[in-house]
Amino acid sequence: MKSKPLHSFEPFGFAGKRKCPGYRFSLTEATVVLCVLLRKFIFEIVPGQTVIPFHGFVTKPKEEIWVTVKTRKLVQ
Repeated sequence: MKSKPLHSFEPFGFAGKRKCPGYRFSLTEATVVLCVLLRKFIFEIVPGQTVIPFHGFVTKPKEEIWVTVKTRKLVQ
């Protein structure tokens, strides 16, 4: 194992020629799913809930956020 180069085995690597060949497809698929959900449903924060940001390496809510999901009426 010591004779092998660093990062010689990364089946789903993050960069270079060993990068997963399907990463672009998975990002595109996730984007399409998100767009379909946003098009078909309305997401609203539960009334009376206050979102307080927590600043760290990544800014996120201090507490979990509850949402209600309603069916969107599509205009044809």
